Amino acid sequence: MKRLTLVALLILTPFFAVACGGDGGEATATTAAPQVGDPDPPLPMDINTMPYKPNDLVALGNASIQIDTPITAEDGTFSFKVSITSGALEPISITPEMFRVYTLDGKSYISDTAPGTEQFGARTLQSKEVYTGTFSVKIPTDSEPAMFLADLRPIGDRHFPGAWVFDPNFTSEPSEG
Repeated sequence: MKRLTLVALLILTPFFAVACGGDGGEATATTAAPQVGDPDPPLPMDINTMPYKPNDLVALGNASIQIDTPITAEDGTFSFKVSITSGALEPISITPEMFRVYTLDGKSYISDTAPGTEQFGARTLQSKEVYTGTFSVKIPTDSEPAMFLADLRPIGDRHFPGAWVFDPNFTSEPSEG
């Protein structure tokens, strides 16, 4: 149930709009709502139920992460800075597959490799080391970027997944129950 609530909070609430109109039974043109898809790959079961926002510094177990406000370049590249600080006593290794941008249609993308730009995420961090890089992706569809996922579970049991929503106006609504 929590997973369904999270998907609704993260994907449907901030971006899904319903257009309505018409008077006296006349049909009017409406704007089609964006196509919403299931996250691929699925979101981790133990992800935070209240998404973070850009500039929030978040502890995900023995690592903390902060992302900047994303920008979209003229060529359509969507990018933002990510800083990771290791709090582990031993070195930890991160991979590009641990970091994804999900779009409203449910697709996800790892950071692109581009000439002159290092792919984000291929790194081993020593204790207390800070790694800052640019997560950059060119999304091949018209679907809007909805969230950033950092899934640190592969590092070990003292690391957790976390999600950041890109909508600056997002406000979470308390769940019932």
